Amino acid sequence: MILFISFLALTLCFLNYYFFYPINENLFYLYSFICVLIVCISISYVFIRNKNNKKNNMIIWDLEDYFNLPHSNSLQETKENLKKVFQTQQVQLQDQKTQKHFMQKQLHDLIQSLHYNKPLKHDKVLQNIFQEFNIIKKSQFNIYRNIHACIINDNSIENYLLQCILHDMGISSEIKTSEEIIYENYQFVISKNPVEHGLNYVFSQVDTKDLAEFLNTHFKQDFYQMPYMSNVLIFKSSSFENDLILNITNQFCQNNQAASNLSDFKSTLRFCFKLILLDYEVIKFDFDYMLHLLHEYKNKYPESRILLFSKERVKECNFADEILHDLNKNEWLNLLKKYL
Repeated sequence: MILFISFLALTLCFLNYYFFYPINENLFYLYSFICVLIVCISISYVFIRNKNNKKNNMIIWDLEDYFNLPHSNSLQETKENLKKVFQTQQVQLQDQKTQKHFMQKQLHDLIQSLHYNKPLKHDKVLQNIFQEFNIIKKSQFNIYRNIHACIINDNSIENYLLQCILHDMGISSEIKTSEEIIYENYQFVISKNPVEHGLNYVFSQVDTKDLAEFLNTHFKQDFYQMPYMSNVLIFKSSSFENDLILNITNQFCQNNQAASNLSDFKSTLRFCFKLILLDYEVIKFDFDYMLHLLHEYKNKYPESRILLFSKERVKECNFADEILHDLNKNEWLNLLKKYL
């Protein structure tokens, strides 16, 4: 419209100058310049607007191609199509979030069940996973006698975890359906829905502490506690090494002890330690007796681990879980992380 008006004004200006009513020449040139300027501006505006529209259309086409949308004839239609796509993706993301939460719960249960699997409990990879997922370490549970439980549950991972925990408490268990169970054969039943007969532990998710409290409440007369275990006993060939390793160990954990002589070490073995570091040099002069003593100790406390340090090759030391030929601070800390 502006372009049309500018052409019309310029035409009238020329016609007026040459044919109708002559005007001042300077005024004619001024009018003509203004009209030409308006025409140039109008042409530039139209050119820029068309260029921007083309660019915007290209962006819209790219968006439509990216989201697999049908090509639309208007920006409003494109907006509506995009809105539908975003709504669909929002629903999908919510479904994925729900699925992820479910998988995380399953993974947590699986990892925790692996924590109760004794052949794997010292695996370095699993130890890192336990720390990353904040898996609760196995505590000193009460051990129960002559208790048989039935598990009614469809979740195989939860069932495996429950059986591992019960086994760690000395309780045998079987997995049955509600139709198969004979309640008289079991002291209690574990299920997610209440059952009509017998003692019933109902759970929504596996909770070790809650299960332990339930057992402590209903079977208090049937358990005995595992002996208290100190952490580390150290018996090296020199008092300097004893003090040095003991100080490093105390920085890592508490309840540690160092034996200063063979008699002190023998008397200390009446207590239970999770880890014993022992020099071959201090037991080789009374080796047969110490071999018998350490075998008895391993039979009494099978959870304990014995590390034997010797710079030379030794034989008949099958009481030792590991034989070390060299030991520095980092290696010792890694052993503590492995066994404690």
